[in-house]
Amino acid sequence: MSEEKRALTLEDFWRLKTVADPRPSPDGTQVAYVVGSFDEAKNQLCSAIWLASLENGRCHQLTSGESQDMQPRWSPDGTQLAFVSTRHEGKPQLFLIEVAGGEARRLTSVADGANSPLWSPDGKQICYASTPETDRQKVPQETAWFEAHSEVEKATPRLRRQSQLLTRFDARGYIERRAQLFVLSLDDVQAAPRQLTDGDFDAAQAAWSPDGVLIAFVANRSVNANASLASDIWTVAVEGGELHCLTDGDLSAMSPVWSPDGESIAFFAEHPLNARSGYEDPHVWLVSRAGGDQRDLMSHLDRSLAAVQPDYHFSGGAAPIWSVDGQTLSFVSAEHGANALFALAIETGTCWRVSSTAADIVALESVEAKQLFVGVAATSERPYDLFTLPWSGGELQPLVSTNQALLAEVCIAPTEHISFTGPDGWEIEGWLVEPLHTEGSYPLILHVHGGPYSAWGNSFYFQAQALAGAGYASLYVNPRGSKGYHFAFTQAADWGENDFLDLMAGVDAVLAMGKADPRRLGITGISYGGFMTNWALGHTDRFAAGVSVNGVSNLISMFGTSDVGALWFGAQYGRFWESEETWQWYRARSPITYVGNITTPLLLLQSENDYRCPIEQGEQLFTALCARQQTVELIRFPNASHAIASTASPHHRYFQWKLTLDWFETHFKQRE
Repeated sequence: MSEEKRALTLEDFWRLKTVADPRPSPDGTQVAYVVGSFDEAKNQLCSAIWLASLENGRCHQLTSGESQDMQPRWSPDGTQLAFVSTRHEGKPQLFLIEVAGGEARRLTSVADGANSPLWSPDGKQICYASTPETDRQKVPQETAWFEAHSEVEKATPRLRRQSQLLTRFDARGYIERRAQLFVLSLDDVQAAPRQLTDGDFDAAQAAWSPDGVLIAFVANRSVNANASLASDIWTVAVEGGELHCLTDGDLSAMSPVWSPDGESIAFFAEHPLNARSGYEDPHVWLVSRAGGDQRDLMSHLDRSLAAVQPDYHFSGGAAPIWSVDGQTLSFVSAEHGANALFALAIETGTCWRVSSTAADIVALESVEAKQLFVGVAATSERPYDLFTLPWSGGELQPLVSTNQALLAEVCIAPTEHISFTGPDGWEIEGWLVEPLHTEGSYPLILHVHGGPYSAWGNSFYFQAQALAGAGYASLYVNPRGSKGYHFAFTQAADWGENDFLDLMAGVDAVLAMGKADPRRLGITGISYGGFMTNWALGHTDRFAAGVSVNGVSNLISMFGTSDVGALWFGAQYGRFWESEETWQWYRARSPITYVGNITTPLLLLQSENDYRCPIEQGEQLFTALCARQQTVELIRFPNASHAIASTASPHHRYFQWKLTLDWFETHFKQRE
């Protein structure tokens, strides 16, 4: 380790800045983007809008960043930015600021908040989304009682009525509100905004047609909407309000983008699990403005969309990008641990890789004036930041260095790519981050990703770097079920059988290098990674300690308590009550079945508002291990949903990693 630099520590979390949502100006001279930071003293996440020159990378802060300023969107003439801020009353509202400088002015005062601003092509209107309350989960008898008793405090907790399959979603909560689209006139900001969509359906991801006549959006407005994960591409007429569904209801569609001539819409889609059994790759699709002719542009390709799992940075992802002539679509796809940029010729189906850097691209926009792309990406040694890439392709070129002050102080541990053979002779990939000081053997932590249809790869893992600074090695393995390889590999996820053996083969491969200490092995992961942590401890005693984060212990109760459990598991593996064989599959794949074998100290980190893998999953395992008088602890994270690192308060995000490190330190010492 360099004498001039120190090891990165967990405390550096408070200095780590995030970069998101790059938006190039219409003239291609600069890019607006969002820089996030964590205020340790106030336990707050703040963000500000910055501007960077696409000529030389010089950047400056445009908004205060004292609250959360986000979602910058350029006016068509490039003189103004609409954006969303929580600076007043903590509720998101639309603001407008002159790019040349000055105070931002507030555009909306919507009781339900406003987000996702979208300029009309002529710059005279802004479409936005808001979430009015619905009556779908109110109890009619109680509503009538409140109406008859006006003296009762309105803030009194209300009964909640559930009569449909989908009643809540992780990170969203109970479905008591619906996202709707509104249009605000900039010629008369005093006029009430016009509501374009309504009903007990969500309207999301709006995209204005080049001629300004239509707005495309994503919605599930089917009669089976409350028992389906499907979604369609719709259009709404800006003036008349006429609605038109372009797709056939047999897809989960997202991210619509109009072609330059306005005659077609490209979008991402996959067949929902409740429509077809088993995993299917999400692809790029195309549909005409008139609708009814959707087609999968990637049906001939054994390729999926982006999949690399982050640990501290969570982005909405990059939508498809049209070429200027409308002949090519660019998209981010997973390939051997990289989220890389690919291009697809619409007529011939020819597909080729555009970016050559081993990186994790999470946001991307095209700049016609410069004939380049600008986006956000990370590598194994560089945190997420702005980059540029010529249309012709090649290496990603860093544009700014948002975390330069931190990187100038700390050593980043190098990441080594490894490969080995798993069951059935399949090649399995992994990434090893060794500690910065390596005198003698070192402890090794196995990290298991979520999904199971996710992947590790060429990204910046803050947890691995902090562990390396503390003397621990980290191993990231992509077992079968991971994306970025081939369809059969991803579809082969089998919840504890060969995927578990793939992971153990990775540990064996690192131990064979002769540096890791077999007495000091740890395992951790979130979601499916938590499932695999629980599973591993019931099937081997080789680990000295485990940390399961929002994991799964009982697939049967998961079916009934997870927000999408009945649809997700039911479509892939059947409903557990339908046959003895299915019942036995659920039981055999549940870690709780093997709790009698667990003797390894286990730490359970569980979010109280996790609706994807509910906290009862951890409680069951905790109770059983306590009854067996085994070493186990459960830490409850209040006000956090499934992904602690993106939904918990900053202090609790930090403590997710702090508690993990302390647990391993405590129990590894007992093996020394």
